[in-house]
Amino acid sequence: MTVVARVAADRDSVLADIATDAAARERSGTDPHAQVRLLSDTGLTALTLDDASGAGADIVEFFDFLIDLARADPIVAHILRSHFWFVEQVRRLPAGPVRDRWTAEISAGKVFGNATSERTGAAGAKAFATELRPIDGGWLLSGAKFYSTGTAFSDWVTVAATIRGSAGGDQIARVVLPLDREGVTVVDDWDGIGQHRTGTGTTTLTDVFVGLDDVLELTDPAATRPVANDGPFLQLYLQGLIAGILLSVTDDAVALLRSRSRSFDHAPSEIPRDDAVLLQTVGELDAAAHVSRAAVLDAAREIETAFALARQGHVDADLFARASVAAARVKVHVDAVGLRAATDLFDIGGASSASRARNLDRHWRNIRTVTLHNPTSYKAIALGDRLVNDAPLPGNGYF
Repeated sequence: MTVVARVAADRDSVLADIATDAAARERSGTDPHAQVRLLSDTGLTALTLDDASGAGADIVEFFDFLIDLARADPIVAHILRSHFWFVEQVRRLPAGPVRDRWTAEISAGKVFGNATSERTGAAGAKAFATELRPIDGGWLLSGAKFYSTGTAFSDWVTVAATIRGSAGGDQIARVVLPLDREGVTVVDDWDGIGQHRTGTGTTTLTDVFVGLDDVLELTDPAATRPVANDGPFLQLYLQGLIAGILLSVTDDAVALLRSRSRSFDHAPSEIPRDDAVLLQTVGELDAAAHVSRAAVLDAAREIETAFALARQGHVDADLFARASVAAARVKVHVDAVGLRAATDLFDIGGASSASRARNLDRHWRNIRTVTLHNPTSYKAIALGDRLVNDAPLPGNGYF
C-alpha cells in the first residue's frame, strides 16, 4: 500500500481523535504532546516521504491533509511546519547514504524542528549571526534563535548558521542536530495571544559540536546558480492553517446556532435556527472557508509543479517565481477573509458567544497570530509592483 493510500485510509480516525478536546487544550494551555505523537506513531508525519512502497504525497495532497489537520487542531498543525519542510528537503537529496539516513529517521517517526530566525538583523534576510567555527574534526556552533516553532516537540532540530570565509566569502550551513546534543537548550517562551502552545521560543546553542555528518547543506549566498526555493511552501503552509481554522469556525457556527433556544424579541424569527439573518451569516462563513481551501489547493499545484522538477535535480527559477506569486496572492486574500469570518462568528450567538467557556475567540486569536508571520500589506505591494513595474519579487525567505 502506498503512503497516500494508507493516509487516506487512516487519517479520518486520527484527525477525529486530535479534534477531541482541542478547544479545551487551547483554553487551558495544555501542550499537545500526545497528539503530535499520535501523528508520528501512525506514520502521518512521513506522509510526504518517498519510500520503498512508492512516492509520498505530493504538495496538493499534503495541503489537503494539512487543512484537515488545522481544522482538527491548528496548534498541532503549526507545530509540524518545519518538520514537513525538512521532509521535502530530504526528498530533493541525491540517492545515497545521507538521504538514506534521514529517510530512516523520518520513517521511524522522528520529528524535526527548526532554529532559523534570529532577533537580530532584518526578518527574512538570508544572513545569520549564529556561527560555525572550525575545530579539529568539525565545528563548534554558537548562537541564539527565536521563533523556533515546533522544536520543543521535536527529536531533531535544523539550524541555519554562517561559516565565515577568510576573504569574506561566507557560506550558509544547515545542520541537523539531536535535541539532546550537549550545548543545545530549548525554552518554550513564546507568549503570543494565539498559537501559544506550538513549542515556539528560544533555542540557545553554546559551543555545540557539529560533525561532517550533521551538515545537511552548504550554500553560497552570493551564488547566481538557481536553487530550490522553499519560501512558497512555508508561506502557503500558514494559509493552509487559516483555511483549516475557517472550516472549524463554520463547524462552531453551525453548532452554536443549533444550540440556541431563544432570540431577541425584535428578531426576524422566534426560532434562531430559522432566522434568515443568522442563516446568511453561517452561509457566508461556509463560503469563506471553502473558497479559502480551494485557493490554497490551487496555489499548491503551482508549488508542486516547481518541486516535482527540483526533486529530479532540475531547478526552474520561473516555476518557483510563479509558485511564490501564487502563495502571495492567497495570503493577501485569505488573511482578510479569515479575520472577518472569525469576527462574524460572534454574530451567530450574541452576548453568550463571548463566554470564555465557549472559547470562540481562539479562532480570531489564532488567525491573527498566523497572519503576523509576515505583513500582508508588504505582500500586496510586491504583487502590485510586479504587475505595474515588472519588479521582481523580494529575494528573501518570505517569497
